[in-house]
Amino acid sequence: MKLSASITSRDWSEVTDQSLPESLGSGGGGIHLHNPLVGWKAFSATFKVMFVEEFRENLDFAKKRRILLFPLLVALVTMVATIGLQFLVGEGAAQGADSLSDSKAFSWGEMRFALHLPLLLFSLGMGSFAFLGREKVLARTGTKNYILASPALQPLTNPTAHFAYYMKDLSYYVMLILTPVITGMGVGILLESFTNVSTPLEFSSLPRTWIAMVVTLAQGLAFSFIASSLWLLGGWVSRVTPLVVIGLGTTIGLGLMPREYFLWGLATQQPGAILLAVPALGVSILLAWIASQLILDDFEVKVVSKKEIFLPSWNRMGFLGNGTLRLLVAKEAVDLVRSGSLKKMIVSYSVPLIVLLLMAWLVDFAEAPIPINLLSYAPFLGFFGFNFYSWLTALDSPEHMNGLPLSVPQLIRAKVTVYFLATTWISVIFLCLMAWKLDEWAVLPVGLVVMIANSIYIVCLTAFLMGLAPNKAIFDAKIMTWFWIGTVIPLLSLFLLSFTQGDVSFYENWADQVGDNGLQAEAVDFDNEKMAAGFKGILWVSVGLVGASLVLMKLLDRKWGRAEFNN
Repeated sequence: MKLSASITSRDWSEVTDQSLPESLGSGGGGIHLHNPLVGWKAFSATFKVMFVEEFRENLDFAKKRRILLFPLLVALVTMVATIGLQFLVGEGAAQGADSLSDSKAFSWGEMRFALHLPLLLFSLGMGSFAFLGREKVLARTGTKNYILASPALQPLTNPTAHFAYYMKDLSYYVMLILTPVITGMGVGILLESFTNVSTPLEFSSLPRTWIAMVVTLAQGLAFSFIASSLWLLGGWVSRVTPLVVIGLGTTIGLGLMPREYFLWGLATQQPGAILLAVPALGVSILLAWIASQLILDDFEVKVVSKKEIFLPSWNRMGFLGNGTLRLLVAKEAVDLVRSGSLKKMIVSYSVPLIVLLLMAWLVDFAEAPIPINLLSYAPFLGFFGFNFYSWLTALDSPEHMNGLPLSVPQLIRAKVTVYFLATTWISVIFLCLMAWKLDEWAVLPVGLVVMIANSIYIVCLTAFLMGLAPNKAIFDAKIMTWFWIGTVIPLLSLFLLSFTQGDVSFYENWADQVGDNGLQAEAVDFDNEKMAAGFKGILWVSVGLVGASLVLMKLLDRKWGRAEFNN
C-alpha cells in the first residue's frame, strides 16, 4: 500500500473560529503559569532580588562576617573623626554657627561642604554604571548572568530594571555607609558622658545630617544616571552631554553658582531648611526615573570589525622585554582601545583631579587654618589610582585564562603596568597646573617625586590586597582595614610634613640663584632647621613608599600564586 500526504495553506483572513481545533493535544503538566508582573509589582520584585544579588555578589569574595564588619569599621572611623572635630572647629563652637571660632578653626559651613562634596563625588562614581556602556553593563560575564541583563530573557522592561537598580544602589549605600557614619557620630557624642573627650556636635544634629547625606547621595546617583543615559542615546545628544557637564563644572568651579544650588544636601542641612529634603529627594528620584525611561528597550547585537592593533602595541613596548609581561600589557592595551573604555577611564581618573585643581581657585590657601602648599596636594594625585585600577579589572572576565599557562600575579603586574602607562602623564599635567596656580614652580621637582612615589605605592597596595576584584574587596572589612592603615599612615605623614614647607623660600631662593647666576649659582642652605627636617622627611617617606611597592609586587606570588582567575 502506498501512503501519500499533502500540505495545504491558507491566508489568515480565511481562518474562522469554527475552523480552529478546540485542543492541540498538549497540556501544562500540572504546572500553573503566572502572568508577567507589570508596574509596581514588577519594580518591587526586581528591587528585592537585586538587593539580594548585591549582597551575594559581595559574599563571593569576602566572608559573611567581614562584610558585616564593614559598617562597624565605618562607624569606628567616624567616631574618631567626630572626636577630632574639636581641633578643627574649636571646642565649644556653637552648633550651626557659620563664623570662624578663631584663626585656627574651620567654620561649620566649611565642614558641611567638606562632608557633602566627597559624598557627591562618590555617588557620581558609583552611579556611573551606565557610562560603561550597554554592552558592558548587560553582558554576561563568565558563568554569571546579572539581573540587570534579565530583560533580554524575561518579561521585564529595561526601564523597570534600571530604575530598580538605582533604588537598590540608593538603599544599599544608605544602609552600608551613611547609617554607620551617623552611628559613629552618635557614639562619639556619647563618649562625652563616660570620658573626658568632647565634641562640638550635638545629638539633635544627627537626624538632619543623615537626611542631608541621603539627599546628596540620591542627587549624585541621579545626576550620574541621567548623564549616562543621555550619553548612550548616541547622535547629537551624546556629543552635547559632555559639553553641558563641562560647562556646569566650570560654572561651579568659578564660583558663579552658590554651593547650595549644586549640593542639595548642603542646602538641606542649613538651619531651618530641613523641609527642602522632601522636594530635593523627590526631584532626584524623578530624574532617575526619567533616565531609566531613556534606556532603549532592545538588545540589538552589534557586529563590528577592528583592525589589527596587537602587533603595533607589542612593537611599541620593547622596553618591557620579550617576556610574559610585555605580552599581557599589549593584550590589556588592546582591550582598552577596542572596548571603548580608554576615554571613559581617563575622564573618570581626571574628574577628581579637576576638582582638586578647582579648589585652588576657590580656596585662599594663605588664609586657610593650615598651611596647604603644592607638597600637600601632590600625595592625593596618586591616591585616585584605586579608581582607575578598579576599571582595569572590570574590563573583561579573566576566567578564560584558567586554561592558559598563566598565573594571577602575572596578570596583576600587567594591569599595574598599564595603569602607570595610562595615568602618569595625566598626574604630571595636573601637578604642573597646580604649581602654576600656586606659583610654586621651585618645589615642583619634589612634588613630582612625592606624586609618583605615592601613585606607585597606592596601586601596588590595592593590587596586593584586592587582586583582580577591588570592586568586591571594598566591602571586606579585613581588607579595607589593612588598606586604610596602609594608605592613611603614609598620606598623613606626607601631609603633615608638607606643612613644614609652607614657606618654600629655600626652593625659591635656589631657583632665583640659578636664574641669576646659572651654572655659577651657589648652594642655598635651609634657614630653618625644622623646614630642613620636613624636607628630608618627605623624601625619606617617598623612598620608603617605593621600597614598599617593590616588596608588595614580590609578595604577589605568595598571596595570589594559587588563586583562580576571577573578578
